[in-house]
Parts: sequence; C-alpha cells; structure tokens
Amino acid sequence: MKRRFAALLLAASFFAAAAAHAQTFTEPTARPGTVAYNTWLGRTFSEVLLNTKSQEERVRILNRIVATDYIQHNPLVPQGRQGLIDFIPVIFQAMPDARFILHDVFATETRVVTRWTWTGTLTGPGFLGIAPTGQKLEFDVIDLWTVRDGQLYEHWDQFDWPRALIQAGVQGLPQPFVDIAARPYSR
Repeated sequence: MKRRFAALLLAASFFAAAAAHAQTFTEPTARPGTVAYNTWLGRTFSEVLLNTKSQEERVRILNRIVATDYIQHNPLVPQGRQGLIDFIPVIFQAMPDARFILHDVFATETRVVTRWTWTGTLTGPGFLGIAPTGQKLEFDVIDLWTVRDGQLYEHWDQFDWPRALIQAGVQGLPQPFVDIAARPYSR
C-alpha cells in the first residue's frame, strides 16, 4: 500500500512538473545554422508544438519550423509537412489528454536530437488499430532531425513500442518485453 501511494505521489509530481514546463511558441533569438537555433527547433517541436491543443496553432508552428518537403522515416506518418499536419490530430483524437514531456535536447549545426516522454489515455476512436478501453500510456521517444535552411528537414525516431503496446493491452508480446515494461522507469 505504501509503495502504491509513493508511486502515485511520484506520478503526480511528474505530471505537475511537466505541466509547469509547457511553453508557448516564441521566435528564436539565435540565427539559423547555429547550435542554439537548432536547440530551439528541437525544443519547439517536442515541447511546444506537440503540447499545443489548437490545430490552427500547430499548423502555424509547423509552417515555421518544418520544411514543406520534410522526409519522414517513420512509416506510420505520411511524408512532407502536410503529413505531420494530418497525423498530429490523430494523436489527440485517440488521446485527448496526450502530453509530451521533454527531457533533453542535443544539437549540432546541422542536426538536433530530443528525448521525451509521451503520456495519455486511450479514450478516442482508437490508435494504430488498438481499441480504446481507457488504457493509460507512458513511454519514451527519441527524435533525430537533419536541419536544412533553418527548418527541420529529415526525421528519424525511436519509440519504446513494446512498453506502449503492453500498456495498450496488446497480447502475445514475448515475455522479456512484458517483464521489462513492468519495471519502473529510470529517466
């Protein structure tokens, strides 16, 4: 019982801290082609854009930070900036309470990497073929982008899909994945 209460307190503080760090869109103070500018791009995408509930505002941000001919190496998301414009609402339809908590941003003059946590509750029309039953999801993601002409141009990502699928209730995953997904997070 004490462990369960401690876990609840830890989760509550985690989500409160994430909400406190959510930011609004601001223009960069650094010039394109710098580490500071690319850090701004990564932070803006992973912390600001993904936590913006208004589709109109998301489109405004995407138009500013993502190249029209965006190359997407995640086969679940369509190509181009328009692919992101069309895909992101699917997340919020499936998980209206979706939150994205940024942990790290690493940048060079031509690349940016972010590490973040995706949380939410499946209550909408389903996600990636998974029927909603109120499943709570919390899993980690790493994004890597190439930057071209001051915009995110090419993208790769790595999701903790085994943990996400197990939390979503998908059956039949190999036991080692089930065991690992049951372990506490170490962020």
